[in-house]
Amino acid sequence: MCYGESVHAHSCSLPLLGLLMMSACATPFEDTGDVRPDAGAGDYDLPSIPYTVDAGAPLDAPRETWTFVPVPEAHCANGSSTGMAVNLTDRSKRVLVFLAGGGACWEAAACALGTATHITDTMGADPVLAEAQGADLAVLFDRDNPQNPFRDASFVYVPYCTGDLHAGTRVQTYDWFGPKNVEHVGARNMDAYLRRLQPTFPEADRVWLAGISAGGYGATFNAWRVQKALPWARVDVLNDSGLIIDTAGDGRYGTMRASWGLEFPPGCTGCDAGLSAVLGASARLLTAPRRYGMLGYLQDGTISRFFGLDGAQVQARLEAARASAAPNVKTFYLPGNPHVLLAQPDAATGAGLTVRAWLQQFAGEDPAWSHAGP
Repeated sequence: MCYGESVHAHSCSLPLLGLLMMSACATPFEDTGDVRPDAGAGDYDLPSIPYTVDAGAPLDAPRETWTFVPVPEAHCANGSSTGMAVNLTDRSKRVLVFLAGGGACWEAAACALGTATHITDTMGADPVLAEAQGADLAVLFDRDNPQNPFRDASFVYVPYCTGDLHAGTRVQTYDWFGPKNVEHVGARNMDAYLRRLQPTFPEADRVWLAGISAGGYGATFNAWRVQKALPWARVDVLNDSGLIIDTAGDGRYGTMRASWGLEFPPGCTGCDAGLSAVLGASARLLTAPRRYGMLGYLQDGTISRFFGLDGAQVQARLEAARASAAPNVKTFYLPGNPHVLLAQPDAATGAGLTVRAWLQQFAGEDPAWSHAGP
C-alpha cells in the first residue's frame, strides 16, 4: 500500500510496525443478468440505499488545466482543510475520479512513525497539484496520448491525508508525546467532494473511480457512494494493487475498524470479519454492465509484509479472489513481488497483453476484456 511513502512509489519498504489487515470472508458470486446497455437518467441508482447528497455549487474551473478546488468540509488527519484537483474538459461526458494512496495508521506508534503519508501534513494547492501531475499518473491523465482510453474525460484527483483507506468516519485520540487527535475521516471527505461533483457533472454518462494501493481500497469502499451521488452515470472501478484479500488473523483488522470507524458498503454482513467481503458487497451492488478491474503482482511484497503473509499465501488468496469473482469483476495479475502496475503501462503478461491494452479493453467496452495473467 506504499505506507509511509509516495503515493506514486513503484515499490514500498516495510514500516517498523506490521500493518494492515483483515481476516475473512468472501463468497462466490452468481451472475444476476443485470445488464442495461442503454441506461437512462437514474437507471444506475441503488434505490435500496438511503443516501442523498446535499449539493453545493458546481465547480467552475478553466478547461484542460489542473486547478485546486478548496473543500473546507474535507479534512486531513491533522484537522486542516484540504480539497481536490480538477482538470475539466468539454471533450466528453465522462469523468475519471482518482483516489491517491499512501499509507495507514490505526495506533499511536504507527501514526507517530509516519506509516501513513501526510498524516501530519496540510494538503493545500501546491502538494495536491504536484501529485496530480506526477509522471506515474500519465497513463491515466495524459490527454495527448492516443493510447490513453481516459484522455477525453474530465479528471478529478482526490488527495489522501487521513490514514484510513479513504473509508473512516472517526476522530481518534492517540497518545504520542501527549494526546493527539487524528481525523480518520476519509469517508466523510468523499461525502464533501461529492457535494461539489454531483452538480458539476449532471450529464455524465460514465464515471471511472480509480485508485492506486490505499486508493484502490478507497475506490472499492466508496464505489456505492459515488454511484448513489451520480445515479445517471455508470460507475466502473479500477483498483491497482489495493489487493482485496484476507490477512493473517492476528486481530489487526478489528483494531483498524475500531480506530477508523470504517464505513462499509451497505448491506455487507461479512465486512466486519474481513476485507475480502468488501469486494463481494461492492460487486453485488454495482452489477453489470458496470465493470470492476483489479491489478496486482501475485506475490506483492508490500502487501505480504503488511498482511503478515508470505508470497505464496498472497498468491493463493489472489487466485481465490479471481476464482470467486463476479462476472463483471476481472483481474490482471503479473508474477513477482513488486507493488503498483499503472506506472508501468507496458508491463505484459506471458501472452503479451500489456497493462495499457488491458485498460483499453476495460474502458472501451471490449468484450475481450477478461482475467489476464498467470
